[in-house]
Amino acid sequence: MKKADQFQEAENALGARSRHKAEAERKCVSGDRLARAIAEFIEWRTFAYWVRLAAEKKGKESSCLETALRDRCPGFLEQLTEHRNSQTAAREFLWLQLIEWIDSHIFDYTKVEGWQHALGYYATRDERLDRVRAYWMKCDEEWERQPSPILPEYEIWRRAALQPS
Repeated sequence: MKKADQFQEAENALGARSRHKAEAERKCVSGDRLARAIAEFIEWRTFAYWVRLAAEKKGKESSCLETALRDRCPGFLEQLTEHRNSQTAAREFLWLQLIEWIDSHIFDYTKVEGWQHALGYYATRDERLDRVRAYWMKCDEEWERQPSPILPEYEIWRRAALQPS
C-alpha cells in the first residue's frame, strides 16, 4: 500500500470517528440550542479572524485592536501578558490564544454539558464560517501585495466577511 493511500485511509478513519463523536454528543443538546450556539461560535470565530488579520498586518500593538479586545474579551490581554511573562521562549500566536480564551470563557458550558466537540464539528462545516475563512484569506493575500493603510472596523469587516457571494 502506498504512503498516500495510508494517509488517506487514516484521514478517513479520523473523520469518521469525529463524526460519530459529534453525533453522539448531539444527543446532549436540543437542536435550537445547538443552532444558537453555532451562530454565536461563528460570530466569535469571525472576530478571531479579524484579530488575526489585524495582528499580523497592523501589529499587536494597534490601539483599535487593543480596544476591541478589551471591550469584547475582558481579562484576555491581562492573561496574555501573564502568559508571555511565564512562557518567554514560546512563539506567540495571538489569535490562537484568543480562540483558546473564547472556548474556555464563552463556550465553557458546552464542555461541562458534554457537547463541545459537536459544537465545533457542526460549526466548522457551516457555510458562514467558510465565507469568513475565504474572506480572511482574500484580505490576507491582498494586504500582502498592497498593505491597507487603515484597519477596517470590526463590524464593517464582519459584514463583508459574512455576506453571501
